[in-house]
Amino acid sequence: MADEFNAPKMTIEQEKPAAEASPHTQPAPETPPMVDPAPQAGKTSVGAYFGKVSAWFKRTFPGKEYAVIFGCLGFVIAVLIFIIGVWRALIVAAFVTVGVAVGQIADGDPKIVRTIRRFISNRRS
Repeated sequence: MADEFNAPKMTIEQEKPAAEASPHTQPAPETPPMVDPAPQAGKTSVGAYFGKVSAWFKRTFPGKEYAVIFGCLGFVIAVLIFIIGVWRALIVAAFVTVGVAVGQIADGDPKIVRTIRRFISNRRS
């Protein structure tokens, strides 16, 4: 347990001066920096889109991005309840939750299923 509190040791790499360099080694050729290819129209991934949206929220609402996101989510839920009713809105929420759970199972990371199992197992004991 004492090892948990040890900080990792830093290492600093320094280049050798030209006088110290071995005469048998040749300097590595300089490579141009890696440049991302230009994005192609219509071929953007969903993850890249949400990454850009997340970055925009962090820039626009620093420290309050989750409050804004969940406030908008609450507004959408309220509008849904007023338009289609409480029971229908609950059914929509249940189907969305089941869809997300199935997607998480397909991805190999079933967080919702684990949470439900933990909730049920805690109630039995």
